[in-house]
Amino acid sequence: MTERPRPSSIAGGCLCGAIRFTIRFPNDSDWPPKGNGICQCTMCRKHSGSLLPQNISFPVANLTPNISSLPTYKTYASTPTTSRGFCSTCGSPLTFNDDKDRDLIEINIGAFDEEVLIGEKVEEEAWEDGYGRHVPRKGGWGYELGLPKYHIFAENEVQGVTDGFGGDKWLTDREGGQSFKGKASEMKRMSEAARVISGGRTEGESTV
Repeated sequence: MTERPRPSSIAGGCLCGAIRFTIRFPNDSDWPPKGNGICQCTMCRKHSGSLLPQNISFPVANLTPNISSLPTYKTYASTPTTSRGFCSTCGSPLTFNDDKDRDLIEINIGAFDEEVLIGEKVEEEAWEDGYGRHVPRKGGWGYELGLPKYHIFAENEVQGVTDGFGGDKWLTDREGGQSFKGKASEMKRMSEAARVISGGRTEGESTV
């Protein structure tokens, strides 16, 4: 896809509208977001209700308003150092917060507005046929926002459903070992002989 000028801001919120937020991009280096990944850990799945939870990290300084100050924004401490934010009125899952990096906030990609992800409807160009009513879209940043840069907890891939994505993957988190490409279910334990032939990889390393 042809590179486009960055947006000055994008907006999102919860289902009921009680929580609204804007992410601004004052610097060229802020776009496209670099911390963009899919996590298949059980906690992220439980929190989001999705097999493929995807979050994008942004500098807290670029977020307005201070989301934690909104009355219906609540958090659940999923581990001693992390919490997950949601709307207490409609239940929409919104954020992931890590005490180890308080300068960043991760936002669930589905919390961004429809117009941000797929563009505004062009009603004057709509048409109908046997399939229904077609309404073209203009704009949208879904490609830049939606294309994940990494995949973590690939050990939980559902074979034939969530294991077919390209890009760098980690069996658990990105501190838990080396990255790989392909499907976790197709990784094989290397025999000692194969390890010698392949150049002496370390014990326990797998190939795909």
